Amino acid sequence: MPNGAQNGRPSAAGPGFADALSDQTQGYIEKRKADAARLVSDVGDAIRDTGAGFDALPQLKEFFDQAALGVDELAENISRRSFSEMYGEVHAAIRRRPGLATAAAVLTSLALFRLVNASKLQPVPRSHAVVPVDVLPTSDV
Repeated sequence: MPNGAQNGRPSAAGPGFADALSDQTQGYIEKRKADAARLVSDVGDAIRDTGAGFDALPQLKEFFDQAALGVDELAENISRRSFSEMYGEVHAAIRRRPGLATAAAVLTSLALFRLVNASKLQPVPRSHAVVPVDVLPTSDV
């Protein structure tokens, strides 16, 4: 059926629906890209603020300033490039160094696992208790 029409009625998945879905997806991607660029920029600001405390050690302060500049450049690259360009670069990097990509994925997974499990309270075994129960004074009644 031409143009998604069936029995004289336009279908819900016609060209107008596809265009609207595409526009909505692109808008979502752009918002998330702007959020990511803002987050990376905030990390750069935090690095710069940390380095400001090292006025007595100029080499260390310079190290933090250079790191902040690198992070700021990354934020600019994120905001300047399209999603397909970034995806293509990540895909190419993974194909060039699959071992490094696997190691990064494993380390990220372990870090997330530890972060999620860190929020759970762990019971303290009785054998590791700081104050044994037997030492507490008891009254002779």
